[in-house]
Amino acid sequence: MTATAPTAIRDQLRLVKKERIMAEALRLFYTHGFRGTSLDAIAEAMQVTKPFVYGVYDKKTDILFDISLRNITKSLDAIDAGLAAEGNARQRLAAAARNLTRVCIDNREAVAVFFREETALEAEQLEVINELKGRFDTVLAAFLEEGERAGEFSLVDARTAALAIGGMISWSYVWYRPHGRLSAETLMDQMAAYALRLAGAREPG
Repeated sequence: MTATAPTAIRDQLRLVKKERIMAEALRLFYTHGFRGTSLDAIAEAMQVTKPFVYGVYDKKTDILFDISLRNITKSLDAIDAGLAAEGNARQRLAAAARNLTRVCIDNREAVAVFFREETALEAEQLEVINELKGRFDTVLAAFLEEGERAGEFSLVDARTAALAIGGMISWSYVWYRPHGRLSAETLMDQMAAYALRLAGAREPG
């Protein structure tokens, strides 16, 4: 066994603990709110000792920050993957919209906590999250401008269109139901169609 093996094992154990804590905290934040949940309550719900939680997180806001960071990162990855896909601008925007819709409906509790509780983050943490949110809007707006230059989109303002598309899709966490009227695939298709309309996508000639 190499000298670094014990460190690697400790890091892996810490990661496993972190994932368990985040999962339980997310459930409690969603159900009882961030302010209505304590670190002690998280430990009790997990049926573990308090040092189990305090050994990984000493502040509740750090858990919320990790949840928020994971959520915005997934959204950025979804958009990036769609915009980097094969096809013309219209097809790539549709792919990005579908990807983002999937993230929002598959992670409804995390998205809800992200939007409801972000004001509880510390100033430095909120600055990081806001920078990533700004990057999301900037990437999408730049792509829309690129599509307009290529003659595939007709826009009044790319930035506003990017905000509208992102906001429209993100809000699906509020009303989507896994066993509701619309299947996930149907909703993804509809959101892609609405995104294309917001971008003023021209029908292929």
